[in-house]
Amino acid sequence: MAPVTEPVARTARPLVALRRATLAAAAALFVMAAPSRSFADCARAYTGQEMISDLSVMSASLRQLDEDSFKVAGANLEKNLPCVRTPVQPQVFASAYRMVGAYQFLAGDKAQAARWFRVALELNPAYEWDVSEFPVDHPIRQAYLAERNAAASSKTPLAGKVLNEPAGAKLFLDGRALTKPAATLDRPHLLQVVGTDNTVRQVYLIEGNAIPEQYLRGEESAAAAVVASGKKADKNAPVRANPDDPYAVQKIQRVRPKAKTPLMIAGGAIALGSGAIYGASFATRSSFDAASTTKDLEHFRGLTNTLVVAAGATFAVGIGVEYAAIIIDSNGFGLRGRF
Repeated sequence: MAPVTEPVARTARPLVALRRATLAAAAALFVMAAPSRSFADCARAYTGQEMISDLSVMSASLRQLDEDSFKVAGANLEKNLPCVRTPVQPQVFASAYRMVGAYQFLAGDKAQAARWFRVALELNPAYEWDVSEFPVDHPIRQAYLAERNAAASSKTPLAGKVLNEPAGAKLFLDGRALTKPAATLDRPHLLQVVGTDNTVRQVYLIEGNAIPEQYLRGEESAAAAVVASGKKADKNAPVRANPDDPYAVQKIQRVRPKAKTPLMIAGGAIALGSGAIYGASFATRSSFDAASTTKDLEHFRGLTNTLVVAAGATFAVGIGVEYAAIIIDSNGFGLRGRF
């Protein structure tokens, strides 16, 4: 290990980075995917295991006061963030951003360190450095805490723009799904294009809300596509740009059969009618109880039994009509099942 000079030792001595348990938990948050083939500025992929390895080296270097190893791992981590070919959870990005911020601070670039601290706090605002990592009065802890308020600023949208996601892919900003063309300013962000097969197609390290133009489209063009189809625009639904694209979004409208509502009303009415018939049986039962001759007893007994049976049959018919109304679709009646 390279010797550490006394001034550096005074600066780095209180530093203790992520604990081993934290790194192990961070590693578990990775969702591994097959490598992508299209990274314009990367000679090769930067895997999740390599990212965790660099974080581990930085942690050990801080504990051992090995500034040279810490800076080598920090430079490698910062350089290769745009080459991450693995979908990464926001908590892992937050850990990496904090470590890059600490690396920049020790390298003397406090302004750049503040930017990385800012985005780390945005992803995990509740995180606090432990006193075993940084003393309360340590300058890195103070620099980190100084960015807490700035990190909570609102996202700034790109006016007049909507997202134009590639076919069969989604956009993720710092590990979180990007649903609108908006991001917080004054800090870096990592934009990943992740396919439905969980492969990372492309990665961009952007500044603020500078989302690449190929992933944007004008609101006017999106509205024009809807007007051309003669349908009302749905602001929450992506526009299908290519009808031949099997991954493009299609909005399926449900067709309600004309007979559905009348059948549901009729079924309910018949079921209610059965209740009225059953109610009438109470009157005939009272007459049966009050009968004083054998002829009256037999008459009211038969009438009561008939009304009870009729009420049950009527109720069954009403339920049958109601069920038919529920299962009917635009193609008529049909039985559905799965074996």
